[in-house]
Amino acid sequence: MFKRKSVNIAALLALGVALPALAQQQLDKVEITGSSIKRIDAETALPVSVINRETINKSGVANVQELVDRLSYNNGGGLALGQSIGDGSANGQTGASLRGLGRSRTLVLLNGRRMPVYPFSGQGVDLNSIPLAAIERIEVLRDGASATYGSDAIGGVMNFITRKDYQGGELSVGLESPHKVGDVFSLSGGFGFGDLAKQKFNVMGTFNYQTYDAIRAADRGFASTGNRPDIGVVKDSGNTFPANAVIPSTGQYVPLAANYPVCAPPDSYAGSSNCRYDYTHYIDLIPQQDRYGALVKGTLAANENTTLFAEVAYSRNEMILGSSQTPSTTTGKPAYLYPGGGKWYPTAAVDAVLPGYRGPLRISWRMVDGGQRRTKVTNDVTRTVIGAEGSLAGFDYKGAVVYAEGKAREDYVSGIFSDTKLVQALATGLINPFGANDAAGLAALRGAELSGNARNSKTSNAGVDLTLTRELFSVGAGNAAIAVGGEFRKEKYNDGYSELAGSGDIVGGSGTAGKVAADRDVTGLFAEMNFPVLSSLELNAAVRHDRYSSTQGQSRDGSYKTPNLSSTSPKLSLRFTPMTGLLFRAAAGKGFRAPALDNMFAPSSLTNTGGNFTDPNYDQVTGCTAAPNTDYCDTQLTTQTNSNTQLKPEKSKTFTAGVVFEMIKDTTIGVDYFDMKITNGLRYLSGDDIMRDWLRHRTGPNSSTSIFANRLVVDPATGYLNYIRGSWENVGKINVSGFDFSARTRVRTDFGSFTPGWEATLLTKSEESIVGTGSVRDNLGKYNLGGPVVRFKQTFTLDWDLGNWGASARYNRQNGYEDYDEVSKVKAYDLVDLQGQYRGIKNVTLTAGFRNLLDKKPPTTVQEDYFQVGFDPTYADVKGRTFYLRGTYKF
Repeated sequence: MFKRKSVNIAALLALGVALPALAQQQLDKVEITGSSIKRIDAETALPVSVINRETINKSGVANVQELVDRLSYNNGGGLALGQSIGDGSANGQTGASLRGLGRSRTLVLLNGRRMPVYPFSGQGVDLNSIPLAAIERIEVLRDGASATYGSDAIGGVMNFITRKDYQGGELSVGLESPHKVGDVFSLSGGFGFGDLAKQKFNVMGTFNYQTYDAIRAADRGFASTGNRPDIGVVKDSGNTFPANAVIPSTGQYVPLAANYPVCAPPDSYAGSSNCRYDYTHYIDLIPQQDRYGALVKGTLAANENTTLFAEVAYSRNEMILGSSQTPSTTTGKPAYLYPGGGKWYPTAAVDAVLPGYRGPLRISWRMVDGGQRRTKVTNDVTRTVIGAEGSLAGFDYKGAVVYAEGKAREDYVSGIFSDTKLVQALATGLINPFGANDAAGLAALRGAELSGNARNSKTSNAGVDLTLTRELFSVGAGNAAIAVGGEFRKEKYNDGYSELAGSGDIVGGSGTAGKVAADRDVTGLFAEMNFPVLSSLELNAAVRHDRYSSTQGQSRDGSYKTPNLSSTSPKLSLRFTPMTGLLFRAAAGKGFRAPALDNMFAPSSLTNTGGNFTDPNYDQVTGCTAAPNTDYCDTQLTTQTNSNTQLKPEKSKTFTAGVVFEMIKDTTIGVDYFDMKITNGLRYLSGDDIMRDWLRHRTGPNSSTSIFANRLVVDPATGYLNYIRGSWENVGKINVSGFDFSARTRVRTDFGSFTPGWEATLLTKSEESIVGTGSVRDNLGKYNLGGPVVRFKQTFTLDWDLGNWGASARYNRQNGYEDYDEVSKVKAYDLVDLQGQYRGIKNVTLTAGFRNLLDKKPPTTVQEDYFQVGFDPTYADVKGRTFYLRGTYKF
């Protein structure tokens, strides 16, 4: 009977969690994510998946991101670590994306309370900051907008829950060895002392450490080059080595300066009219990392009605992000000149084009002697909670004071240069852009290199929360129950670029990004009532009121205040069990999400498009074939990024309905339907979006009917493109719907217990309005920036246990999709994982296994939005076949 379950059976079934016999189950009341009312039956009217420690161990994953990526209901729109390399707005961040709605719409909690948003992006929690070793279970509310935690959880809630009362000790060590390179070493442990029931106190703590070796594009054949004419993608650069050179006064190309058409293979090769550089070869796929984490919690039973607790959680992630060597030129900046009479002046090459010319040469140069551009990103997250829970005057209560902060800093390590100093160094003629540098040239180049801090950013939440619950009057089959509560928090966001980093003086770097400081007050009040109308019918009604006030921001663009925002979001749900082993459930509610602070207040800044484009203004005047200029031809064009103080809040409507069937012993089957509609959806309109739409509606050499045509800002002095104006916008409507499936059974034999399971999500709709047009774009089963919207994603599991032995197999599959070019098809991607366990040594568990046992390569894609080429870093795992070995000792 469902009322005898104290765990979420449907979700545990889908995720491969072993079910104890009913006689062994306790009838303790529990609180499940999505509701504040404790009940014996945790199978509520809302769809909640529970992933316990055993399931996490059997998955074989090394971190939270890898675990979340395999969940069927997590879809495109999050943030992969490889994707964030080179992304100045989110360097080093990873994020979850329930229903493919993006990391900003997925609320991530630790023990039911909020984590700080990532400092560099100002939105979404960094999954790297959550130590997997400390997690006891994860509860995922797959229904959007939570009256309890916040109506901004439009996509759903992920609640990471740590141990609460632990005695003894545990030490675990592991080694993960992917194909060729990329080893991961891990060490974690925990301790606890004090019996809360007998001694009235408990102190527990956990720690973890991981170190990751880098995996670079050169280490993986499928990602090692951007020169992929076999798939129709040639993502290269005219900033090359040896440098391309042009006589400025005539526009004549000097072929032999770069040794064109031979060039300098393999990195430099012949394009249609000049040498091109394969910069993809030098991009990191997974950065070098060191991760540290610790959590300490003390609990004191002050009396039989009062429990006090204090918790401090800390994580620190250090990573070195590597991208290609610095390019010298970009749109919107003066060209680099090599002086006439310079030590390395290519006299013979110039004479072959314009005999006797000895003036300066305009060069497009890749600074290979500087090595990779390498920056160090350090992210520290600290969260302190002091609170109490118990009973008072007939109410159960829980409340706490919370302070959570995230600090991120970026430091220059190597390969990054000052524009001003490099121009001066080139003017000496000592640097050789056409060949190997001697000691004098290297010294001049190093003199222009930058080091030190580039960016210091911080976000924080400081607040208080309180919840009161109690049973009320008798209703039909039991007592009605009520929960009321609220929270107040102060959100702060400070993104602090150094003066140098924001000056525009970084060659091919951070553009003109600037400091921003913003804050606001958030107040949330909620009430929830539960009515057991009949023994078979339970109704739940909840309502939440959110208010965002005193919102203000300051940057070099000025000081702004935005109007107060508020909304009341109701939710109604029901649970019907017409007979033992059969449950029907349904829920409907509204959500509300205010724009992130950086969406509204970040200063205007310059960056580059992700893909290569040609300036249509330059192409019309001279033609890139006749006079190729690497500032304007087949290059990353300059983009101006803009926040928007006029953004409106998102609003959503969510409906879910499902059935859970458990009428056959040891077998559970679940189906849940979901439909989420968002109005005033927030989206960043990027330079790539604008250029693709411009080209799609092109009517002439430099004309287009695109509604974004006025966002291509032309320099009046040259008549060529200055920059593309991107900005945050309200896109209109977003609609996502589909089904979650789960099935699990257990077969007991003389040869052991076999537990097969299946979890899947089928999306039937994923639509989004196009900015400014009102027309609808169908994203279902198609490429999308941030990750493709996969139509069908599923996991099959098979667990076996016999005495001291255990084994697990996992088969993960996601369907293919329509590619970036809207013509090609990306193949389906499937992975097989295998694991074995031995528990025959006292207090010791040994685990060995393979992830991606068949060494499946990422499917080929023609996407050009990311630095990585040939595959989609949001969709596939770059590690390849990975062997891991772990040992755990309990004492």
